[in-house]
Amino acid sequence: MFTVEIESDYVKIVSVDADGKFEDVEMYLEDDGTCFIRQFSEELREFQLIAINYKQVLDLLASLDSDDGAYITTVV
Repeated sequence: MFTVEIESDYVKIVSVDADGKFEDVEMYLEDDGTCFIRQFSEELREFQLIAINYKQVLDLLASLDSDDGAYITTVV
């Protein structure tokens, strides 16, 4: 399950683990193309954060259906 919240300068997507084994994953897509992905760590009692650009998000999605190799994605 996931939710999408569209705000004036970003989109927030929250993915929930239906089995309850993992914490929610939050992805923020900013207007400037920055993508923040975070997940709460119970052990550390804080969010763990990575920042990537939107093209890297598309690369990650495209990789799910790819075989071994190196690829270049293009945005149309």
